[in-house]
Amino acid sequence: MLDQTYKIKDLGDLTYFLGLEVTRSSSRIHLSQQKYTIDILHETGMQDCASMPTHMTHSSHLSSTEGIQLNEDETSTYYRLIGKLIYLTNIRHNIAFSVNNINQFVFVPTKFHQQDAFGILRYLKR
Repeated sequence: MLDQTYKIKDLGDLTYFLGLEVTRSSSRIHLSQQKYTIDILHETGMQDCASMPTHMTHSSHLSSTEGIQLNEDETSTYYRLIGKLIYLTNIRHNIAFSVNNINQFVFVPTKFHQQDAFGILRYLKR
């Protein structure tokens, strides 16, 4: 009915859409954001960094008053990174708490916040 009403083109089975990889078997559908994660690592230049076993240390207490504020270019890059990390939590629920933590300081980002964001990327590398 849609084909008769609208001119549409069948592109086949869904495999990749908006950063989500989709694989199907007879019993399930598997969603992944592995390629999206790799793209973020390449964009930030962290594809060759060492991985970390955890994404945030227990002693990490973020504050909006401590640390050197990011300059204008670093701030816009930081905003994009936080947005990508938020989108990544669709599949990677294990980083949601850490991403939410650094997102609370998105209006006054400092080098400490940036380092924590990079820590999350190092964790995703593993």
